[in-house]
Amino acid sequence: MKKIFSIIILLFLVYGCGAKAEEIKITLDKFTDNGKTYSIDNFLDSDFKINKEYDVSELESADGVWFGFWKNDADKALDFEIRIYPTHQLAVDKGISYVDEVIGEDAILKKSLSSWNEGIQDRRTRSDKSYKGSSANTVRAKYLDYIVYGNTIILCTGLDLTYARQNCSDLALSIGN
Repeated sequence: MKKIFSIIILLFLVYGCGAKAEEIKITLDKFTDNGKTYSIDNFLDSDFKINKEYDVSELESADGVWFGFWKNDADKALDFEIRIYPTHQLAVDKGISYVDEVIGEDAILKKSLSSWNEGIQDRRTRSDKSYKGSSANTVRAKYLDYIVYGNTIILCTGLDLTYARQNCSDLALSIGN
């Protein structure tokens, strides 16, 4: 009996000493006006990789929109769309209505229905391991959430809203405060 008790104690000690302290994650509010103005260069400096730059001539007040990916702390590549406006207020006033229609379960993903259809094909996804059979081929929104950080709007992917918001926060915090 003492031998079994000693083994159990030893296992607890080994596990306890070998376990990593859980990392504290900061999740930003949906709207953060920190008074800073960012450019795509700030994201590139944080190792954001651009796949495409979209034509913004029909997106009111936008300076630029980029689709690409960024690797998080777990070295997982995540897709993002970054929209940059001259100011935080313009991002909120002019950009939110365009973003709201392309995120989440009720996203508008058809060019004929979208207010701004540039890059709409990149906002769609079909692959989701949680769906089986015919529902696996259903077109869904790639982006579940967004944040407005300074003068940027970041559209983010994730398993659910919590993970999507965390992914947005992690990318935004990587470019500095």
